[in-house]
Amino acid sequence: MMEMKTIHKKRSSPVATASEEEGEDTNGNTTGESFPVTLKPGSKIRPIVTDEDVRKLAERLYGIIILEMCELNSYDDKNYLIQADRLIKNPILKTVSTNGYVLKIANSLDSREELFFDGQTQVMQRLRDRGISCPTPVPNIFGKYHSVETLGESKHVVRLLEYLPGKVFHGVPHPDRLFYQAGMFIARIDSALKGITHEGILERQSVWMLDNFLQLEKFLYVIKDEQHKDIIEQVLVAYQKQFVVNQDQFERAVIYGDFNEHNIIVSRKDGNAKDYDIAGIIDFGDVCHSYYVFELAIAMTYMMLESNDLDTGGLVMAGYSMLRMIPPHEKAVLKMAIAARLCQSLVLGLYTSTVDEQNKYILSSQARGWSLLEALWAEKDKDILERWEKVSEQFLTQS
Repeated sequence: MMEMKTIHKKRSSPVATASEEEGEDTNGNTTGESFPVTLKPGSKIRPIVTDEDVRKLAERLYGIIILEMCELNSYDDKNYLIQADRLIKNPILKTVSTNGYVLKIANSLDSREELFFDGQTQVMQRLRDRGISCPTPVPNIFGKYHSVETLGESKHVVRLLEYLPGKVFHGVPHPDRLFYQAGMFIARIDSALKGITHEGILERQSVWMLDNFLQLEKFLYVIKDEQHKDIIEQVLVAYQKQFVVNQDQFERAVIYGDFNEHNIIVSRKDGNAKDYDIAGIIDFGDVCHSYYVFELAIAMTYMMLESNDLDTGGLVMAGYSMLRMIPPHEKAVLKMAIAARLCQSLVLGLYTSTVDEQNKYILSSQARGWSLLEALWAEKDKDILERWEKVSEQFLTQS
């Protein structure tokens, strides 16, 4: 379990909420047009809260008195790991979680899609029912799994989850077996999510969805390197030609959508301090109704970023294919889809840093990301696919 400490920070100056969305006038009234709620250039959406705000929220909403807390890394939300006093004032909670809790305060943009948070709760409950470890949603004193709270000048969805102990995938030793296991694990998650038809998930739209990759063009002004911008523009064209015109042939379902090295929880294998197994998953903010090929591409992207090796993609493919066959037409667009995810991560990371300069976490993978994108895009589609298939076959044969 991570070391606990109390954080004391000065309150930041209030910032504007998400910029005006299409479909609303300046007073927030609908204009009769329907548009997805997506991030726009210039938006500042991260919650502004103090430690005292967090303590008051926990006590007022959950009847919990905080003994210790620390802020966790987050892209545009605010998350706090807390340890609670055993004396609780919530009749619904019979016992206090010995592992602690995570109080999650969603950004103001996502908080406008309140139904989506009901969907996340359903997903976590489904996975737990299928034996996949993930955080347990905690009801507040009103019996609800979330509430909308006004913090500063904006409204934010507030939730409490039981903390899932363990280490994150990032930074632990990574034998080939662990990347193979990662591929199997994300395929297992997708299998468990089959049949979910929650409206909040089916209608979810986000700039992070690869379905909406073409929206990235609006954010290219943050890229100053012309060579980098040229690659991104090439990927945008490839996405249009390889995916958009043929999208009806790709299988859709509810997917996890963000299988990255900071969301995967690992535990020691058989007490061996140097050997780990994947144990669980956290953070369901990108669950959506999308394409299986994007799920695989996203998983391959982050595993290759973690290893800094293109060959790792073949290990993830090997594990994934054990539970779901990858059709040839999906394999054919994997390079493009992985490049698209890298572009999203790099461009949106730079963009977000312009409106939240104090959040260093969002720039943590910039150097490795650009190097990987350049190396991947320099490969011919046929060559990189043959390389991944060779790595996959060799691993499965040796195993």
